[in-house]
Amino acid sequence: MSYETSINESIKIWAFFDPSTPLGVNIFPIAMNWRRRLIKFHKLIFTSSKKIGEVKILNLVCASETANFELEYNTQNQLWKLKRIMPQN
Repeated sequence: MSYETSINESIKIWAFFDPSTPLGVNIFPIAMNWRRRLIKFHKLIFTSSKKIGEVKILNLVCASETANFELEYNTQNQLWKLKRIMPQN
C-alpha cells in the first residue's frame, strides 16, 4: 500500500491494559479483527487523547508488518474504530 486510506469502521481489538506504566500510556493494542482478517501489531508508535464533552477519546497509531493503523478508543462506551491505514516509510 503506497497511500493513506481513510476507513472509519468499528472493529474488535485485543489490548493489554497496564495502569502501572509511566506517562499515562496504559493501553497497548495487540491485534485487531478487521474484515475477517487478524492483524497483529508489533509496536505502539503514537498516542494522544482528547475530550468531547465528558467523553475521553484515545488516538493510537500501531504498526504491523505491512502498515500503520490509526485507532480510536472511546473510554466511555469502550468501543474501537479503525480511522486510517497508512503505509510504512
